[in-house]
Amino acid sequence: MKKSVIMGIAAVLVGLFSIGQVANAADNWPKGKKITSIVPWKAGGSADTMARQLIKYWEPLLDTNIIVSNREGAATLLGTELFLKQPKDGSNIYIGTQMYMSAGIVLQDAKFSMDDFSVINFQQFDPATIAVHEESKHKTLQDLIDDIKARPGQVKCGLVYGGAPHLAVVALKEKLGLDYKDVTYDSGNGYRTALLGKHVDFVASNANGDRAIKGKARVLAVADTQRSSIWPDAPTFNEVLKINDFPRLGSARFIATHKEFKTKYPERFKKLVDTYKQAFENPEYVKLRETNGADSVSAYHGPEASDRMNKELHDLLVRYKDRINAAK
Repeated sequence: MKKSVIMGIAAVLVGLFSIGQVANAADNWPKGKKITSIVPWKAGGSADTMARQLIKYWEPLLDTNIIVSNREGAATLLGTELFLKQPKDGSNIYIGTQMYMSAGIVLQDAKFSMDDFSVINFQQFDPATIAVHEESKHKTLQDLIDDIKARPGQVKCGLVYGGAPHLAVVALKEKLGLDYKDVTYDSGNGYRTALLGKHVDFVASNANGDRAIKGKARVLAVADTQRSSIWPDAPTFNEVLKINDFPRLGSARFIATHKEFKTKYPERFKKLVDTYKQAFENPEYVKLRETNGADSVSAYHGPEASDRMNKELHDLLVRYKDRINAAK
């Protein structure tokens, strides 16, 4: 009897010790386990810059290293598909851009869906723009529109297929019956380089991303409800067209995990969210965003609101699907 009692007590102690070890391991995650941040763009772009600057303040809170892995190609499709093949245990996070992620689903028949992702935060909403070289003869958006009408099919627009800037110029084309030539690139760096080299006449771009070419290029208009603080002299599309129903369009850059990770490891997901929020609100990081202009397009929304924003932009692309494909 005494022996069985002793064995029973020992078993309980072993069980408690094991539970303590598991709890401690959960509390310490991801200490000692690196996290890979998959950015489906080349290094140096807007999403890549956002990720690298954020990670500097996020790593210490997680007590681990976050490695940036740039996997560009097919307007984010290659990097997105690679992310979804990785272990769904929190060892990988995704730096996404809408509407490029949705474009993979809606326009390129990708084998994934919106339900495969859980968004930590939609960090940036960067309004779509139309920009020209600083030496361009087009001083206003109306100048550009007049030139396109005078030379149908000859004026060239640089863009990334399927994104919010692409949708903005498609909406403009539809409203005004314009005929210009699309020249597609894999990244914002690609079409901005083409613009500076005068290989295209204008680009469908983003307000904050265009800061990289400020002084060498001019923004003619922004697809937002108000003027951008980054380009205060550039009117909105509604101002130029004298309407009030041009859609608010922009690149939304966000941080996400696998949906399965959030479901299977809710404590880990919460830790990522909580530490992300602390990093985002770090005074040094806020100051950095203010210095580089990103603060004007950045905000903390949280997972639930961010998932809703994700779906809203996705639904907008679904609505314009046929028009985007017709312009291809």
